Amino acid sequence: MQVQQNPSIPVSEVYWSLLHKADKKFSKIRELPYYHRNRHEYDAYFYKVFKVYTQLWKFQQENRQKLVDAGLRRSEIGEIASRIAQLYLGQYMRTSEASYLSEAYIFYEAILSREYFKEGMFQDLSLANKQLRFISRFLVVCLLLNRRSLEGGDEEDAWRRVGVVENVGVGEGAGEGDGETAGGIIKEEEEEAWRW
Repeated sequence: MQVQQNPSIPVSEVYWSLLHKADKKFSKIRELPYYHRNRHEYDAYFYKVFKVYTQLWKFQQENRQKLVDAGLRRSEIGEIASRIAQLYLGQYMRTSEASYLSEAYIFYEAILSREYFKEGMFQDLSLANKQLRFISRFLVVCLLLNRRSLEGGDEEDAWRRVGVVENVGVGEGAGEGDGETAGGIIKEEEEEAWRW
């Protein structure tokens, strides 16, 4: 579903309004317990939240340059991707379906490889906090998937960026990933749209 845009409303206004809507829904689902009494109610709300974040993600991809000109920062893009990964991780915690965990991994790995939170991290304490939370969630996902290497690129360098080479034993002699390919919203043909 594509967001209908009125030509008289600036792209940045539509984006911020969609982001506000997504954040409100995300905060509600985050407060619900994983073992909610009415599973169908929780699942229905999960899909509503996920739908809004999917719209937000696609909207920022389609209008990236206009949004950057209006002041969108890389860390804000990373935060959207992180929220989507958190939705997948939360749904995995509720259902134990491995596909949700794999999707969370795809988003977290993309955030790490694109270094969305790196820029300005040492000047902004809240950005450093987001980076640490992202890293801790990503490590949990990697441990649950039993992944000690990242797909593509230099795994040891990627893990060194988050400071876990020595602690996790990544690099020479480490176990290989299971070779799963990316799915969901992030597709190979959209790979270039992530970079700028």
